[in-house]
Amino acid sequence: MRVVQFGWLLLGSCLLLTIIGCGSDDGLGRRAVSGTVTLDGTALADGSIAYEPVEKSTTSSGAMIAQGKFSITREQGLPPGRYRVVVNAIKPGTGMTLPEGKFPGEEVGTPQQELIPASWNSKSKQFIEVSESGSTEFRHEISTKGN
Repeated sequence: MRVVQFGWLLLGSCLLLTIIGCGSDDGLGRRAVSGTVTLDGTALADGSIAYEPVEKSTTSSGAMIAQGKFSITREQGLPPGRYRVVVNAIKPGTGMTLPEGKFPGEEVGTPQQELIPASWNSKSKQFIEVSESGSTEFRHEISTKGN
């Protein structure tokens, strides 16, 4: 009798591991997402991009931007749904540094300044739609003119 119970326990454990841990599909139908980001027609040198869910999904994701390109793997990707786009990049030459031999509080320089207009980050009204099929490559063309 104990052998039969152990067999069922072993079989159940194997099935549970197969469903939960052995596959990379978490049941959300995540999609890999990639694309480009330009600022005033030029590839954004570096920054970050985040996608925040606005309905249905509670899953968000993001990536670093390098030479205007970003990529999010399927494992970290987005389930189908609507997402708000948030892009951030620090203006070159801004930011505080701590010179050698100085203590915290003795930083020099200027505070970091955001290069991207608020309409693409803190007040973003930019959205994408991720579908169950079709392209998940997005082009984000940011303009500082008129902002």
